[in-house]
Amino acid sequence: MTSKTTLVLAVLALISLGAGPSKAALTSLEPPKAAEEEKLVERNLQILERKWNEHDLDGVMRHYADDYINNDGLDKKSVSELTKDLWKNYPDAKSTSKMGKIRVEGKFATVDSHDTATGYTAKELPAVGGKGELSSISEGQLFLKKVGDEWKIIGDRIDYERVRVAFGVARNLKATFTAPEQVKAGQEYSARLLVQVPPELLAVGSITSEPLQYPQVTHTEVWRQIDEDSQTIERVIRANASNHNELLMATIGITGMGETERMKLKGLTYITRRMNVVPLNTPVTKPASKSKSSDGDSKKMPEITPDLNDETLE
Repeated sequence: MTSKTTLVLAVLALISLGAGPSKAALTSLEPPKAAEEEKLVERNLQILERKWNEHDLDGVMRHYADDYINNDGLDKKSVSELTKDLWKNYPDAKSTSKMGKIRVEGKFATVDSHDTATGYTAKELPAVGGKGELSSISEGQLFLKKVGDEWKIIGDRIDYERVRVAFGVARNLKATFTAPEQVKAGQEYSARLLVQVPPELLAVGSITSEPLQYPQVTHTEVWRQIDEDSQTIERVIRANASNHNELLMATIGITGMGETERMKLKGLTYITRRMNVVPLNTPVTKPASKSKSSDGDSKKMPEITPDLNDETLE
């Protein structure tokens, strides 16, 4: 019987007796209160947001620890370069962060965060005219460590993220891009794009997927006309087996219906979303069964057999 099964039976037994965990017992599992440190963490992140909106790269990066790494494997240098590129392409980009629960335990802290960003592209799209409109939303956690008197970000994890950049008539286009938020490495999944195209317009689109890494690999798009009846494009994709999270991108181009109008691009939109990939589990293997001792005698090594009931192996 696994330890999980034992726990379930124990809880059911308590319920049957009309008993349950005391409030004191549950409270003891909460991280200790550290109101003053929580305020310092919150104030630190508020300063970070202000520096980000001022596009002060040095001011932003001072909030990151030198050994920072996130759940996509990006380090401090990569984040600095990506931030600089973002501001170059979206010179008026602004971000708003809404902090959730802050947990402080000793010199470490975890902050739940909900972030949005908006802005416009630096350049107009020649084929369409006008600048592209950026909008993004993400949810995740920040992990911090107190270094001296300052709280530094040592990592972060993004659980959910969507970004949209739209040009021309596509700025008012209603489009839904659906896919699982998490899959196993090597697993097949379906990504589906639904576009509500006005009757006088025609839409073509593509769906691509690439491992999230820096620098990002350039993807190859295969354009398809979006079906006029279902107004959808669907693609079955196999997640990478290299244990990278993935970036899914849906691209939609809008043209007129007439023969000549089909050659004129009236709108273009990119919708990206994150796909978190669960790494493949490496099976536990037994060590060599024999080893030579220093005096030349063969001695049998004790066998190490994995406990199949150990919940850490599930």
